Amino acid sequence: MEIKHFGYYWLDTWVLANVIQLATQDFCIRYLNRTNDPCGRQFDQMTQAARSAPANIAEGNSRHSTSRETEMKLTDVARATLSELANDYLNWLLRQESIPWSVNSPEYLAVSNLRL
Repeated sequence: MEIKHFGYYWLDTWVLANVIQLATQDFCIRYLNRTNDPCGRQFDQMTQAARSAPANIAEGNSRHSTSRETEMKLTDVARATLSELANDYLNWLLRQESIPWSVNSPEYLAVSNLRL
């Protein structure tokens, strides 16, 4: 198949969703284990949510020519999935007795200044 059939490869949202997927997989492997996630449910939930976002963006984009409504619904599902994943990260931080970075913290500024 030619690359032109994969127009979503060039979408910033799809690229960023893939970065989030890879980072989430790495995070789960590093920080979730049998001690803090005995049944592996959080690991599964987070990795599946992270995988679902770029998949829904890709599927929505591929439906663009047949149904604009379906494209928008799948894009909204991807957005909602990423919100769910963000909540999982927040939950993990709180269980570690940590708090999210403030928008003025050096860590937050370093990450927010990264460019794709």
